[in-house]
Amino acid sequence: MKTLALLLLAATVTHGAVLPEATQIDSLLAADWQKQNLQPNPVASDEVIVRRLYLDIAGRIPTVDESRAFLQSGDPEKRAKLIDTLLASDGYTSHMFNFWADVLRLTDNTKGRITAEAYEEWLKKELKANTPYDQFVKKLLTTEGGAWDSGSIGFYQRDENKLDHLAYTVQVFLGTSIVCAQCHNHPFDKWSQKDYYGMAAFTYGMDTKGSGVNEIKLTNKPATKKMCLSSWPT
Repeated sequence: MKTLALLLLAATVTHGAVLPEATQIDSLLAADWQKQNLQPNPVASDEVIVRRLYLDIAGRIPTVDESRAFLQSGDPEKRAKLIDTLLASDGYTSHMFNFWADVLRLTDNTKGRITAEAYEEWLKKELKANTPYDQFVKKLLTTEGGAWDSGSIGFYQRDENKLDHLAYTVQVFLGTSIVCAQCHNHPFDKWSQKDYYGMAAFTYGMDTKGSGVNEIKLTNKPATKKMCLSSWPT
């Protein structure tokens, strides 16, 4: 989930050993520039890059002390090291949480506040652990148990109407809008109403149960409060 960092690294490493990943990205970019008859921009100065790295990775501008320390450093690998430092910071987790909270439409009340908080904490934990994207999505789509077992259950608890939720899921993870096909064949695309409900059949047996627990602090795991996703089709 740190592809942005590799792109930044490819654009910023000018001294020291160049990482294989950066070299590969450079070659892909160079090939496209040549194809489009474009000239690459000159390498950014230290003054520009320190601000850019903090904004892109941590979501803020650097402090005066942070900028001064970077500019005065004579380390030939200082750019790569700054990227690593920022990726390991709480600022990165917070910045990416804001991004994913928007994409996944997190709310402060998902079938009760407890589930919402568990979902938020789960997302922060996955971002901080740099969970690979395929595993991240799998956890969102195949979770099972209560909010205290896996906060990712909040993904399914977000929407009451599961057909609407399907359209949103496809848009987020497949980059395709099929919402029109819920009621009729898509007028501007290839998706038919049959396609829509065929996709919905994958989660037809799914069950989300919740009591809407809100301001209660749970010290145990009473079965009556459990929220689960079960009975997936075989």
